[in-house]
Amino acid sequence: MLLYGASAWALSFSPRLEKKLSSIQRILLLNITGSYRTTPTAALKTITGIMPLHLKAQQEAIFINFVCLRKEIEFEGLFYQPSDYEEKIKSLTIHSSLFNIINQISSTDPYKEDSSLVFFTEVSKTEMGTGCSYCAFENGSKVLEWKGKLEIFHTVFQVELIGLKEAIIRASQGNGTTKIWTDSLSSVMAVLDPHTPHQLVRGIQSLLTQNRSILVRWIKAHAGYQGNEESDTIAKKAITEGVVMKVLNTRCELKQHLQELFLKNGKIFGIMETLDVLFIKCSKQLT
Repeated sequence: MLLYGASAWALSFSPRLEKKLSSIQRILLLNITGSYRTTPTAALKTITGIMPLHLKAQQEAIFINFVCLRKEIEFEGLFYQPSDYEEKIKSLTIHSSLFNIINQISSTDPYKEDSSLVFFTEVSKTEMGTGCSYCAFENGSKVLEWKGKLEIFHTVFQVELIGLKEAIIRASQGNGTTKIWTDSLSSVMAVLDPHTPHQLVRGIQSLLTQNRSILVRWIKAHAGYQGNEESDTIAKKAITEGVVMKVLNTRCELKQHLQELFLKNGKIFGIMETLDVLFIKCSKQLT
């Protein structure tokens, strides 16, 4: 409730508003800590590690202005471009009557080896980075593979979708029915949702609508399937050897980044406030 409409009033603060928010937060901090009412507000913020309310409001204002209003933001000498981040899609890009890719997707169809061309997708995420891959088998032999490299801040869900999308694009170049096996159940369920707000998922849905001969299936990970194990090995190599992929950053990555910056500023602000209080007390004692 306190941060309602923060995007309109919290980008710049007057000392009076900052003081008023601090007095409101002080009541909450006293209840949380059970401290004496004479305890300085700065000390309460430092003890609890809670960000000053005016900084929290500013963080929320920046995030809303950037994500919802798609405005360019400059903070701490860093520039944030809306075009670098995913945009939440609210309207349907595929009409409900045309959303008939349900028969192309299944999470229950059992895996069976055959001589036809089949694709397998996989991802790998370590401290060094993130990689995704796909490989294709025909007549029990690997006939092609692909590796993609992404940044560490890209989520596993996002990377799974990228690998699936690239596999669909490659499979669409062939003739006949082609199955793509992925061990990401979340990706399969997301593609089945006609109301999904994710841009990547919408792109996959459009590709499947245009290519009716491509089937997406879920396969259990690390169950001894040759294609799945091979794609997992390739995904690990993709972290260092893969083609660098230019992918939009997620909104949650921006929120986490802003949270870290404001927490850092909050700690510095709390330390400075505490030093000011100590200085005032020492000055009074000396006089």
